Amino acid sequence: MTPELFPQLLGLTNTDEALHQAVAPHAQGDAALTPARIQKLKSDFLMLTDLGVVLSFSARDAFTRDYGAPRGEGPRVLSSIFYYPQGSEEVEPYEGLAPLSDVAVEIREEALAAYGEPEASDGEDTAIEWEQWVVQGTEISADYDEDGEVLCLTVALPMA
Repeated sequence: MTPELFPQLLGLTNTDEALHQAVAPHAQGDAALTPARIQKLKSDFLMLTDLGVVLSFSARDAFTRDYGAPRGEGPRVLSSIFYYPQGSEEVEPYEGLAPLSDVAVEIREEALAAYGEPEASDGEDTAIEWEQWVVQGTEISADYDEDGEVLCLTVALPMA
């Protein structure tokens, strides 16, 4: 599975084979996804360092309260995915297609072209800080720097 399709995995748990198979080709060494590794993570983040993507897992009870029933039986549920087109201190730049899109998104204009008019935003006309869309039943947020470059694309299920 290619990274732009990872949003299809939201709601799966750390014991679901579909999640393991989707992430395994992109996980290097310490990032290998195993039920034991996810349970031992203190921050519940799985960094796909070379890919520029971070997976965030929630405790099952918290996920159920915030998003509804998980799609698997494990104790940790994939609740959000972060894509870093410019990279970060922890990950390399994400160079693939934007999530739920068929184009790369590195600047605000590309985000608007890919996702349309945002449903929510913050900032002033000349300095938008973030924008949010609902695409295929999934929330996508873009955080921008002062020049309109995308710092992070966050994908999550809408809150219940």
